[in-house]
Amino acid sequence: MNRPNSFISNYQSTFPAGSFRDRLISSARSPFWLAPMAGITDVCYRQLMDEMGAGVLISELVSAKGLLYNSGKTHKMIEVHSSPRSLVGVQLFGESEEDIINAAQYVKEAGAAFVDINLGCPVKKVVKKGCGAALMRDPAYLETFLTKIKLGIEIPLTVKMRTGWSHDELTIHECVTAADNSGCEWVAIHGRTRAQGYEGKADWDLIAEVKQRAKLPIIGNGDIRTVHQAQKLLKNSKVDAVMIGRGALRNPWIFRECI
Repeated sequence: MNRPNSFISNYQSTFPAGSFRDRLISSARSPFWLAPMAGITDVCYRQLMDEMGAGVLISELVSAKGLLYNSGKTHKMIEVHSSPRSLVGVQLFGESEEDIINAAQYVKEAGAAFVDINLGCPVKKVVKKGCGAALMRDPAYLETFLTKIKLGIEIPLTVKMRTGWSHDELTIHECVTAADNSGCEWVAIHGRTRAQGYEGKADWDLIAEVKQRAKLPIIGNGDIRTVHQAQKLLKNSKVDAVMIGRGALRNPWIFRECI
């Protein structure tokens, strides 16, 4: 059934068509995207959400080293289903730029449209290696890290981060600048700190503040469990898109209902 599509018809990237910042995001068929979720967003789940109308699909967190060790299980995680209608990306993590660059070649060969770097994972075994949210503690190093990766890969680069390590260490503005300077296509922001984990409330006001100051597309994420919440974050914060995680688990039709 065809329905009026006010959110899609009114949705425009804030970046001019054809510009560097618009090239990838303009290919997304809607501003309502599937967030990466460990153990959830495998190829089968992504294919289902593609059929449900998600604008962008991102894999679960994948170890760059695991791909380089030729782990069959890890390579299964980057599979892309045939003829996707949505943009599909693979989210990598690793402490070595070289590992990520080499792993990105496998991602490209799998048929993904872009590589996403995880800068938000709060899990101890990840951050103790200097990966995930730990990379947000040193924005200057982060810029160097991302720039090396950007120069070494053949497909677009994006990042997903938190607001910082803790409320006393909010580095989101500096890290967004680092992503911008390194040539990332967009930044997705989960509105919590690493210290919060998945507790407390996502800071949508801070996401809106980042969007107002940023020079590249910003994607909002966190506490989106209903259609109303997804549309509210998109409208009120003026982000370029929103990523839906747990809301899609509760309601697989949420992407259709949002538009």
